[in-house]
Amino acid sequence: MKPLFPSDSSGSYQGCFVCGKENAQGLKLDFFHDEETDEVSTRCSFPPTAQGYEGVVHGGFISMLLDEVMAKACLQKKMPAVTGKIEVRFKKPVHVEEEVEFRGRVLEVRGKKIIAEARCLSRAGEGRALAEGLFIRAG
Repeated sequence: MKPLFPSDSSGSYQGCFVCGKENAQGLKLDFFHDEETDEVSTRCSFPPTAQGYEGVVHGGFISMLLDEVMAKACLQKKMPAVTGKIEVRFKKPVHVEEEVEFRGRVLEVRGKKIIAEARCLSRAGEGRALAEGLFIRAG
């Protein structure tokens, strides 16, 4: 897998909560492109401050990462886009401090509309959440 935005690249806004290296409260995640599957991915674990119920990561954080990996999949295809709609299906809880992987890809492009999908997976590959999103090309 190749880094989606190498460290010498300005392709990522550095104030972004998810990937920005200059955001003091941010997650500072790195994203990668898998050429075989044409998916963009990242791995992370969430601290206790991200919990909703005790020991369980709040669904808003999971939704945020699913959204971000789909947006990065659009960027990887040189199609900057904003989220128009996202639908998330939660399958199993993600626990605090548990490492999970988020994977996203573009499914279809229709003019300015981009349909993408994303998955949150445990280290064993078990699906924790799925998302489908409609993105609108910027510019």
